[in-house]
Amino acid sequence: MSAQIASVFTASALLLGFSLAANTAHAKPLDKCGGIFLNATSACEFKPVQECMTTCAVTSVEQVCAEKTFSMCSSSCSVSDTTSCTQTRSASCAEECETISSKSSHEVCVSECTDNCTADAVSKSRFGGNMNSCHRNCSHDCEARCASCSTTDQSTDCMTKCTSVVQNQCTEEISRDCVLSCQTDKYQSCQTQTVNTCTTSCQNKGGAIFCDGQFLEASDLQACADQLATEFSFDIDVSVDVSINGNGSVTTTNSDGKKTTTRAKCAFSPPSGGTSGMSLGALALLGVLVSRRRRG
Repeated sequence: MSAQIASVFTASALLLGFSLAANTAHAKPLDKCGGIFLNATSACEFKPVQECMTTCAVTSVEQVCAEKTFSMCSSSCSVSDTTSCTQTRSASCAEECETISSKSSHEVCVSECTDNCTADAVSKSRFGGNMNSCHRNCSHDCEARCASCSTTDQSTDCMTKCTSVVQNQCTEEISRDCVLSCQTDKYQSCQTQTVNTCTTSCQNKGGAIFCDGQFLEASDLQACADQLATEFSFDIDVSVDVSINGNGSVTTTNSDGKKTTTRAKCAFSPPSGGTSGMSLGALALLGVLVSRRRRG
């Protein structure tokens, strides 16, 4: 069969191995990239159609679902009076002033919130008691709750930092049971939907962007790539020509003429949560075959 050439996609090219100057997580979700939070050790890459579909079928989609379920659940969980919590935590924070003197309020808030939330979630068997799932969701939830804390107030006096930290931690702590219970209930269906969304996105756009193995549910890949460049100063090549070859391999050509050929991968396993990865992988492969037949 002769090679069938997909249209030129203005997507994001390979973004592997970048390093960031900051050593804390990005304080705000990247709204153009599916609401993901990134940190200093993150790595991102663009994957072409077939490799992207394979990755979607086998990778954990926890980061995507953490953002989705938190958005849904936090809006439906009310926060009661935080006075008692604020008083208790303020006293505790004051005792730790030496420890946090060199840290930003954002760093303190996220770190302490995530540790407390994860321990609580595991003890109450949220997400089946899976430590990684509990930590991933707590980490995202705490990033969202602590977003208003400053990342540049390391030299600010301790009690000023404590005020900001405590307010956010208490809001998270009081609503935690409701939010995590809700997230646990919605998690499995979110995983299935996200893999299917990723498959469709890969077909429509010729590929997708992944950061730390997580699919970025970006409606506009160019806008996501631009935001990554703006927030983290990435040097991104956005011109990629994707070719689906007759033998099932995928060839990408960058703007400098460099070609990379990736062969199809057929080893599928279930994503965490129990959904059948084999059926999702088969669905992804079927999508490629149908797409190729239509173009034929």
